[in-house]
Amino acid sequence: MITYLTYKEIDKQKWDECIRGSSNGLIYAESVYLNHMSPNWDALIIGNYDAVMPLTWKRKWGIRYLYQPAFTQQGGIFSRKRLSAKQVKSFIDLAATKFKFAEFNINYANSLEPEKNLKVLKRNNFILPLGNGYKNIFSGYNSYIKQRLSRLKKFSLKYATSEDYIAVIKLYKKLYRERMPSVTTTDFQQFEKLCKYFLKSGRVEIREAYDHEGIELLAAILLFKDNKRLYNVISCILPAGKKALANYFLYNELIREFSNQDIILDFEGSDIPGVSYFYNKFSVNNQRFSFVKFNNLPMPIKLLKK
Repeated sequence: MITYLTYKEIDKQKWDECIRGSSNGLIYAESVYLNHMSPNWDALIIGNYDAVMPLTWKRKWGIRYLYQPAFTQQGGIFSRKRLSAKQVKSFIDLAATKFKFAEFNINYANSLEPEKNLKVLKRNNFILPLGNGYKNIFSGYNSYIKQRLSRLKKFSLKYATSEDYIAVIKLYKKLYRERMPSVTTTDFQQFEKLCKYFLKSGRVEIREAYDHEGIELLAAILLFKDNKRLYNVISCILPAGKKALANYFLYNELIREFSNQDIILDFEGSDIPGVSYFYNKFSVNNQRFSFVKFNNLPMPIKLLKK
């Protein structure tokens, strides 16, 4: 039986134990992540937190609706045992009785098919298992990547670590803010707070690529880390970095650095053709997940949210 719990009713310790113990557990579903990135979230739960689904919601025109928080790629159902498509659908059906409208992502382990009143779209997420040593990983690279890595040797780029998450976020906003109209100032502020929290527990990794003198910043990435994955949350490439192939250098060095750790490099997407092309060249493993939408709003509001 699936039970609906409000935020105050959720046992956060049991919740996090479920997420970390789930075969499909992801950092986005940890209570601290949800607390920072979603002002309101409730949950659907089976048994003694054997399976859980965060319900991140907002309110507009007096109507509550489900949405996907910023910097949160996947949600959906997390469980100790893999759920059937029928069980996944049961969660979605119950959510639809509590919320009239929804646009959110479920995770890669949740199987769901579209129906008349349920839109389901597949999205890309490329991953690269690490732990086999750099030589073995390099041998699996696409030939295009190997050519780029050979070409960029002439630039003699420098690889560096940092803890300045504020500088990386500032650069990210400068480069890409116009492409993300749905990400608000508050979202960025909450994300900064989340980075600060994770940094204290060693769960933030920042890597940068500089020119041969180690002076000019060319590219930067900010990743979150748990015991299963490195999450490529923010990636920045400056104009000079594009000319110097800095992104290829930066990700290759990151892979080299973590190549002996038994974790997955999660590229976090993408459905943007150029970005998808880049990540796909590093990894052919596309661990697709689904975007879900339903609209049970009353008329005429329903027509405004088609």
